[in-house]
Amino acid sequence: MDVTSVFTKELPKLWKDYETRKEQLDMSLAIESAFQTGTNWVIEAGTGVGKSLAYLIPSALFSLENECTVVVSTETKSLQDQLLYKDIPLVSKALGVPINAMVALGASNYLCKRKYNRVMERGEFGPEMESSLSYFVNWEKQTESGIRAEYDGFISNSFWSSVARESDNCLGRNCPNFSSSYYFLEKEKWKKANILIVNHYLLASHMAGDFKLLPPFSQLVIDEAHVFPEIVGKAFGSEIRYEYILGLLHYLYFPEKRTGLILKIKSNEKLIQLVEASISYANDLFRMLLSAIPLQFNQFATRHTERIKLDNGALEDTLADLASVLEGLLSKYKKDSDDIEEKELALGLEMVSGNLKKASSFLTDFRLKTNPNLVFWIEPPSQMAKEPFYYLFSQPKNTDEILANTLFPNMDSVVMTSATLSPTAGNFQYFLKEVGTSDVKTKTLSSPFSYNTHSLLFVPKQIADPVSDPKRNKTDLSYWITRLLKLSEGDAFVLFTSNKLLSELYEEIRNLVPYPIFAQTEMGPIAAKREFLANENSVLFGVSSFWQGVDIKGDKLRNVIVTKLPFQVPTEPVLQAKMEDMEKKGKSPFWEMQVPKTCLLLRQGFGRLIRSGSDTGMVSILDPRIHTKSYGKNVLQSLPKGVPLITDFHELERKFHLLPK
Repeated sequence: MDVTSVFTKELPKLWKDYETRKEQLDMSLAIESAFQTGTNWVIEAGTGVGKSLAYLIPSALFSLENECTVVVSTETKSLQDQLLYKDIPLVSKALGVPINAMVALGASNYLCKRKYNRVMERGEFGPEMESSLSYFVNWEKQTESGIRAEYDGFISNSFWSSVARESDNCLGRNCPNFSSSYYFLEKEKWKKANILIVNHYLLASHMAGDFKLLPPFSQLVIDEAHVFPEIVGKAFGSEIRYEYILGLLHYLYFPEKRTGLILKIKSNEKLIQLVEASISYANDLFRMLLSAIPLQFNQFATRHTERIKLDNGALEDTLADLASVLEGLLSKYKKDSDDIEEKELALGLEMVSGNLKKASSFLTDFRLKTNPNLVFWIEPPSQMAKEPFYYLFSQPKNTDEILANTLFPNMDSVVMTSATLSPTAGNFQYFLKEVGTSDVKTKTLSSPFSYNTHSLLFVPKQIADPVSDPKRNKTDLSYWITRLLKLSEGDAFVLFTSNKLLSELYEEIRNLVPYPIFAQTEMGPIAAKREFLANENSVLFGVSSFWQGVDIKGDKLRNVIVTKLPFQVPTEPVLQAKMEDMEKKGKSPFWEMQVPKTCLLLRQGFGRLIRSGSDTGMVSILDPRIHTKSYGKNVLQSLPKGVPLITDFHELERKFHLLPK
């Protein structure tokens, strides 16, 4: 059986009124060819093409014919669920054979029996778990997966952290629970999957971990690929917090409680002295950072580029010395010992020494700033943090180099797809630069939906510039949002680029319209979406997570309001570093980075409106710069062709009421 016969013969038998879509078949044939010839593809497929079936069918056929695993990576859990519970069962019926499909999760999603047994034996759980503990114990006895998401009772994050698997705190085959380990049993099942579904972060972590987290595979489909480069950068980045270093040191020895791993080691005086010195140096360094580096608290992240003296490396040197001593002790203790205490002691020494070395190396890089490929920044602590100390971060500047050097050389075929991969249809230069390769074939498949008859684009001119006159712009936004919500009688998304502005307008507008308004900043994205769907004529005020990946069909969403063009904040550390590099090369970061990225995000925002062939509605962009700035035409060209552009509200009213019902 081949791809063409599945689409033209088998699917029509299963799907009433099914019609073969040329765009969908073209995409599927391209992927079939990619797997057979070992080529890479970038495919932009508009909403309604049917991407998931287009890649699942050739993936399943190739897996069955070659007895191998094809990996499909997505950003969102909702798409993973759609693939696993809706699309793959349909593919299985069409092919007439069972398709073994699984979702692979990261290690921390699984219960670790060794850690769980230790916590229960020692009673090491907080009072918040006392009333729920028996329910969790019963669940542990019955569960086959040990996956946190499948537990429906209350569990605190601290308790789960104490019983969850950690990749660097695992005895592996030396664990007495290895043969019944939830995680390792699941990994064995992954090897037998025809299609293994992962999220982008797990895939990126697999790359960062020398391709050891997932079973071997050579064919990869990356759906929702527009966000993949950014996630890769985060996965290859590093972070150090005072609490993290203190936690490692207290794991070894807690002076106030006189507890810790090294108390099990004879002649531990030197170790105790090193731990106590490290704790003292950690306190000194993080206090020095507070006074030495001014942090702009109106910004979430502040890049740091200067070398700093501070403790002249005292903490990093002491951590390195401590790690070296711990490594020396490892020869005396064996992870394959018959004694579980010795196993755990060896594992603890290995885990802590490795993490202390990484922390020491990070602090050296942060202090000296000698690596031109790393971007460094600091962030204020969370409101829940016990200490006021900065969080320290580093991240590779260029994900294109990471992908070029790690992903593509280890794959036979990579297919990257999304509804939006180009600022304007067919122009993939921006995305190809992001993923670090030109060794790909590209294809653009237009949406079959009738945007010209089913949607309207409203861009009023009577609105103040958000940059030069933000105060009047806020007043104008309130006026226009209120009018637009009344026109559609709710059923609207209002998309913001600023939490602050969202909260301010939410407080103002909720008293001006008779429709329930739910704000992401008030209740979080999951609860806000749930309430939006549950209430009639409702409105959702959202930021970044609602610009992309949200799929709401039908009359529930007929009005998408974009309050401001989604330009990236130029002070974002990694973006700032990239822009500086581009300027040094005599290029324009605004035109070559900012404008394309803005167009992509805007296309994503526009895409929330039309999710099916019968959907209708309007998109309003309340940013006058489309009319007044030279990049305005780039923005308009990025949107679906044929959508009527309207600047007069009375014309919008008339045409909105004429849209198909």
